Amino acid sequence: MSYIELGAIGELIAAIATVSTLIYLSRQIHMNNKLAISNLENKLNSRVYDRRFTVARDVEFAEFLAKDWSSEDLSKAEKTQISQYVTMLIIDAREVFLQDKLGFVSNGLLKARINVLKMGIMTNPTAKSVWSTYKHLVEPEFASFFESEIYPDGIEEDAFKVNPLYKTKSPHE
Repeated sequence: MSYIELGAIGELIAAIATVSTLIYLSRQIHMNNKLAISNLENKLNSRVYDRRFTVARDVEFAEFLAKDWSSEDLSKAEKTQISQYVTMLIIDAREVFLQDKLGFVSNGLLKARINVLKMGIMTNPTAKSVWSTYKHLVEPEFASFFESEIYPDGIEEDAFKVNPLYKTKSPHE
């Protein structure tokens, strides 16, 4: 065998090794992407499980969640609790929306979050006031999506005024 033939065989072996390496790396990247998605979904779902576990073990919190959040009898403290809880749910939905947009979560995860909010949580005046304020702080794409899902008929412009954290300026300022 001549040096030219040996060189050709060497080049063939190198080409096969290169293609094999690329196939291996491609599979590794694909697997790493799946693991990253799984890890992200696990973290997102862990938050939901933690909230549910909190409700299951904390009778006082469960009673708070079971109250009629549209009631006129709610104290300012209870309305503040509602506003903080609703803000947390909106932030969670936004995070899942962004991850869904990037293709980092499985189909249905965002829909599950939105369906929970459609069960009535967002219909009370305090929840509407939270969204009325928060919608100006998020990406327009999320705001549009959220409103089309939760408030398809729109929301009052001055809904923010019933937020328990809303402070009006005094006439002397």
